[in-house]
Amino acid sequence: MQGFPASSEPAGVLREERFRWLAAEILPHEAAVRQWLYRHRLVNATPDDIIQECYARLCAWSPDQVVNGRALFFHCARNLMVEHARKARVEYLDRDLDPGEIDIADTSPPPDRILAAREELNRLKGKMLGLPTLCRDVFVMRKIYNLSHEQIALRLGISRRSVRREVARGLDLLDIKNDGQDTI
Repeated sequence: MQGFPASSEPAGVLREERFRWLAAEILPHEAAVRQWLYRHRLVNATPDDIIQECYARLCAWSPDQVVNGRALFFHCARNLMVEHARKARVEYLDRDLDPGEIDIADTSPPPDRILAAREELNRLKGKMLGLPTLCRDVFVMRKIYNLSHEQIALRLGISRRSVRREVARGLDLLDIKNDGQDTI
């Protein structure tokens, strides 16, 4: 669509014929063109802008020169998208960057380590469920929910000394080494 087709017919007759042609052959395809435009990334334009410009350009066409109005509408919209992108002088990142300059290493652990950690967690969870009831409740409140000894004692109605003893018992039964992070 480099230029607009010229017409040699009188303006009044041609105008009515064009309006009928636009209403019958072009307008029914506006929704499809609009949906297509919404699926593409537009540069410095909205789908409404493109549609409006398409109608302005299509008004210059003579109906007898068009075989497929739908194809012409889509072609016009595509060309306008390209024009807007060119005017915006879009620079694509992949053209300017050397793949060696980009450091996008995956920092997540490898799958075998993730699997091993899940298995260890499930093993520990099974052991915790096997603890005596009071010991399990105290251990979960302290180690999982990070409640203080005083808070646990108040909730369970036991002494702080009992809380310390149950935490130590839980550590022994679970065979967990206390690495100095928590004083019992």
